[in-house]
Amino acid sequence: MLNELMSELNTRGANFVKVVDISMLSANENQGYSVAILIGIVLAPSYIFHLSKENIIDYSEFSEKENSVDKLAEWSADFIKEKGYKAFAQSERNLGLHGFYDGTTKTTPLPHKKIAILARLGWIGKSNLLVTKEYGSALCMCTVLTNAPLPIGNRSIIMPKCGECTVCKDICPTGAVHGSTWEPGMNRDFIVNVYHCDGCLKCLVNCPWTQKYMENNID
Repeated sequence: MLNELMSELNTRGANFVKVVDISMLSANENQGYSVAILIGIVLAPSYIFHLSKENIIDYSEFSEKENSVDKLAEWSADFIKEKGYKAFAQSERNLGLHGFYDGTTKTTPLPHKKIAILARLGWIGKSNLLVTKEYGSALCMCTVLTNAPLPIGNRSIIMPKCGECTVCKDICPTGAVHGSTWEPGMNRDFIVNVYHCDGCLKCLVNCPWTQKYMENNID
């Protein structure tokens, strides 16, 4: 089933699919499901160039791919249900409909980033964004929780590789980024003040890892 699902997701535009064990998490986090599927779509190098080199704010591609990956997660949940298993897509729409998004604290019980860390896709940067070696932070993700017996691939957590870099903190126009290095179990508020963040994407596109992805892949 997994090969069929991954093949279809790749055909529909997914750039990567990871499957991880979440059975060890609390019931509040995993909602009784044992497996999580992480689906990702990568932002185009030309879009990163557009935002960082021209120093503008443009949410067009980011919003489009956030919406697209949400739809892929919802489609995947339906696919799994048709196979006779339970599944819940953690799309923005579903999280809101089922009351899993707390607007006061701007949190969900099980963020996509936590699943990405368990999948060893990357680490939490000083911006509180997921950072990967392959794409930097130039990616949009959504997840599906399920009880389907899928092969899992958990590995050891990747610790931050930001070093002394503070680009995200230095470039943040609202001072929302504190510049702290993430550690397992660290409270998000020690890293970023989400209430001061205006979502400008500057930390995302100007991260050296994102810039490296752009430079290596742009036409």
